[in-house]
Amino acid sequence: MHRATVFSHLRRRNVPSRRPGLGLDEKAEAVRLTRAGVSMRAIGRRMGVDRKAVRAALVEAGLIVDDTDDSRLDRLAGSDLTD
Repeated sequence: MHRATVFSHLRRRNVPSRRPGLGLDEKAEAVRLTRAGVSMRAIGRRMGVDRKAVRAALVEAGLIVDDTDDSRLDRLAGSDLTD
């Protein structure tokens, strides 16, 4: 059964869907837990979200530098354009 069909059935029966990501209070709690040494996976399990949602909140808070900048991509591609 396709997931769109499943979601259609759930919506029709007013089953609440989990919202993506973390709310403001949850983001603050994720930052506090990270500073206390708790892993992103453990934080995600505790809050009922994916590790990626925790990581996104920590990137937004400035605790993690997002590694998807152009200079890193250039290095990975093997082209150093900073002559």
